Amino acid sequence: METSKRISLEELRTTPEYIRLTPKMKMFVDSYCGAGAIDGNYDAVAAVNQAYKCKSYEVARIMSYSILANIKIVAVLNRYFGTDPADSFLENLDRAVRNKKLTLAQLGALRLQCEVLGIGTKIPANFGGGSTKPDAPAKDKRSKKPKKTTSSKPTAPPPPGRPPYDPDSF
Repeated sequence: METSKRISLEELRTTPEYIRLTPKMKMFVDSYCGAGAIDGNYDAVAAVNQAYKCKSYEVARIMSYSILANIKIVAVLNRYFGTDPADSFLENLDRAVRNKKLTLAQLGALRLQCEVLGIGTKIPANFGGGSTKPDAPAKDKRSKKPKKTTSSKPTAPPPPGRPPYDPDSF
């Protein structure tokens, strides 16, 4: 990334994205961006350790992944690094495409963000959350395997001298 796009830490602290952060998140961003601006090494683990007072390096390392994935932190860091919102959206979209557990709510949020950014004109209206999918192939009913039914009837044979159990006889 180019350093000319970055804003100063003082400017970052006045942005609405930064103001919305919790005090510990602000401490993380200050440590992460402050140390990175000095030596060019943006160390998320050290910033997490300083802000959250982790008991070990391993805890800080694991926690740094969730902190850097936090949408509020991502918004502040995008502002700091001067990342274009469309580029950020494309990164989120790429992550969503690889997500096997993508929900309809997440898909709707991506569509809304796409429309707000003005890059949503290429997405078909029935993409995703629609009830009809015209491109879906017709299912062949002959290729289905019959379902195994589980019955509540007893499977053991009746004792000798008794007729078999018939639930309809009652």
